[in-house]
Amino acid sequence: MTRTRSDQASKIPVPYVIAYSGELDTSPIKFVRSPIGGLRLSYEHPHEGDWRYGALCARSGQSREGRPQWRKLNTRRQWDCMENLLCQVCGNPAQDRATGRVPWIVTDAVFRRVGATGGLASAPPTCLSCIPVALSLCPHLHVSPAIYMVGNSRPASVLADMYTPDAEGRAYFTGEHNVELPLWGSTNLPFAFAHQLVMFISEMTPMNVTQ
Repeated sequence: MTRTRSDQASKIPVPYVIAYSGELDTSPIKFVRSPIGGLRLSYEHPHEGDWRYGALCARSGQSREGRPQWRKLNTRRQWDCMENLLCQVCGNPAQDRATGRVPWIVTDAVFRRVGATGGLASAPPTCLSCIPVALSLCPHLHVSPAIYMVGNSRPASVLADMYTPDAEGRAYFTGEHNVELPLWGSTNLPFAFAHQLVMFISEMTPMNVTQ
């Protein structure tokens, strides 16, 4: 069952990953002492699961109420699509049952090549059924899109806003937005307010863009 919704004003299908104005979470954040020592960013009233891969993950509501925020992604749904390989348009499993591989639309804005058959993708996969509507309606996909069938994927990094503490532990935005931090080997994850998960995708086989 598709989870795509329509913008009533324009009748344009709203992709599953798009944020809505009624989902904004403005819970205050601060720095606290981490269980292993040192400081880390935290919500003032922490919940289980706030931290993912060592970084504080931005909360987001799931009501899908209000107006679509076309330039913003819902953090929780974006991560859900990445980790569970769900289609960013309809929210259903993106894996092709016939081949076991996952269709992925990439552009220069959301993909960086790493090696001959892999790279880093900040946009989730798109199932075969939703590829035509995505290519026709999304303006970001009108500039040199490429479609691949992907054989393997794993979490690699996060895109985050960076914060620094004062003497009282209050959190101050450094002005650094959408900083990419690797999930392993980075000492900056405790200072990160993560909004998007980035996947390393590999075993990429090109598809015809008209399919």
